[in-house]
Amino acid sequence: MRSIFLFCLILLPFAEIWGIFKFGSLYGWWFLFYLIIMSILGWRLIQEEKTLSLSKFMNFMTHGDNPLDLLPNLKNIFAGGLFLFPGIFTDIIAIVLLLIPMNRLLKGESETHSFDKKEPFNKNDSNKGDVIEGEYRREDDPE
Repeated sequence: MRSIFLFCLILLPFAEIWGIFKFGSLYGWWFLFYLIIMSILGWRLIQEEKTLSLSKFMNFMTHGDNPLDLLPNLKNIFAGGLFLFPGIFTDIIAIVLLLIPMNRLLKGESETHSFDKKEPFNKNDSNKGDVIEGEYRREDDPE
């Protein structure tokens, strides 16, 4: 498994160079424009996710939250780095990474929604907080 990963890692730059020449000869300046736009978008994605992950990391350090909450931000930073690397194959990998819903995978939720798991109006719910149930009737004051 390790040798297959190493082989793919070594093969990736050669495949990207081949793709740049092949798509560059087919599409010309439009492909160069695509590479520039994708690099700019990757840089912006890294910048925005860096600030979000820094604040989440500080929240994790102060409150002791779950460190897996940083995983979606790190996934987006990695996808931005793949967008910075010029080529088609890394852009496809980055798009697939961005389309993976990490929040649902981390929480262990399946495809069913939360309203399917319990009754919508459960009267014996203990998570009500400061809510007092009762009846209200307004009576006018006779003056």
